[in-house]
Amino acid sequence: MGSPEELQETGEWTGQKVRIYPVTRIQGRADIEVFFTPHQKPRGARFRALEYRGFEEMVPGMPALRGPSVMSRLCGPCGLTHQLLSCLAIESALDVEVPQAAASFRELISWLFLAQSHLLTMVYSVLPDYALPMSDVSVRNVAGIYSVDREGVSRLLAALAAFTRAISAVAGLPAHPSVVVPGGTSYLPAAEGLHRVSEMLAEGREDIAETLRLVEMLTRRSSRMIDPGPPLKGFYVTTSADGFADINGDSVTISRFDGEERRVVDPDSFLDMLDKRPVGWSYLVPVAILKGEPCLVGPMARVNLGFGPEAAWACEERARILEEWGAPLDGELLFFTALALEVIWAWENASRLLEGGTISGTDSCSVPTMSESGAVAVLETPRGTALHWLAMDRGGAVAEYRVVSSLQLNQALLDDHLTSVALKEVGGLEISDITSQRLQFAVRSFLPCVSCGTH
Repeated sequence: MGSPEELQETGEWTGQKVRIYPVTRIQGRADIEVFFTPHQKPRGARFRALEYRGFEEMVPGMPALRGPSVMSRLCGPCGLTHQLLSCLAIESALDVEVPQAAASFRELISWLFLAQSHLLTMVYSVLPDYALPMSDVSVRNVAGIYSVDREGVSRLLAALAAFTRAISAVAGLPAHPSVVVPGGTSYLPAAEGLHRVSEMLAEGREDIAETLRLVEMLTRRSSRMIDPGPPLKGFYVTTSADGFADINGDSVTISRFDGEERRVVDPDSFLDMLDKRPVGWSYLVPVAILKGEPCLVGPMARVNLGFGPEAAWACEERARILEEWGAPLDGELLFFTALALEVIWAWENASRLLEGGTISGTDSCSVPTMSESGAVAVLETPRGTALHWLAMDRGGAVAEYRVVSSLQLNQALLDDHLTSVALKEVGGLEISDITSQRLQFAVRSFLPCVSCGTH
């Protein structure tokens, strides 16, 4: 049948189409379009972003040092990462060395935010699909789940509360904290505060372990009730360090799902590999890499590459999951498990930093000296790899700014997978609620954030 892009380019989008709007339990406004042949047979499907943000046009002319605070508002769940990405791009351009204590503090906050974001997504966006897959849409929500499995939801909420309290204790705010600034951080937390956070995380360990067990049980059950569709094909992409996934990695690893090809590149080379491909039917601009092969970024990509030896618990659970489901993880049903594994990964790394004694001292920031320059920064948001690039003029103002988000990188593979599900599940122009929810489930498995995607 061909991908949605191929069908559009060859002029084969004929016949009727059905629009599913809104796509629920995602960040931002979006819909799904299902296309049919003149004989009312499904031909393809695509995911469309229906909002525009304009941050790339907002910051040129602005003092570069103000850029990170503006970019933090690009998204809610991923706001801290965009703020940090903007700082890193400025620091790389101006050759600023961030003090070690501030770098460790930044990393701690990043791990805490990763876990908090995943747990929010699990509770409010994902769990209804797994706990009540065949229920009416009116009860397929967190309130409906709570009435059915109060203990399981309570465990998830307790784990979420532990990370939220931890973020508030060290960063001041559970969302959009202003502590990350160009050159480092605005302060370093006191030892008592770090000790209190360490105790919070220790108390939440059992809730996190039970969360993974709940997720595994629901995934096994869903695998018997939902046709997962064909495996994902193409590349998975993540930032990395020493051959393992790392949210603050200094390189980018690109690997085929079948393992036949793997490349490790630096951020500048990664930027050169990206090819923007605007479409006329969405506010989101898809981005291709490696001659247009579809790619996957996000939790499943990071889990497939693997965690470093410092995360022994996460590595142990990952090995067990791969033994049960096979390697690599390439099915949409397994993204829920990937989220739970990454919560453990984040918990271990945050605990390691809290116990390591590297977040101490009085030197929290290096003052940048402005000059005409530019640079790129690549990091992992909770939803996947993202990139910021900026150029500054002699006065230190932003001359040009570019953002590439995880949804832009995932769009091609998302549409390919959505089309395969539509070809199997859609029987005609009358799309039932169950079929509509199945298509939305396929979209949600890519963790789309439209706000980030349309920036």
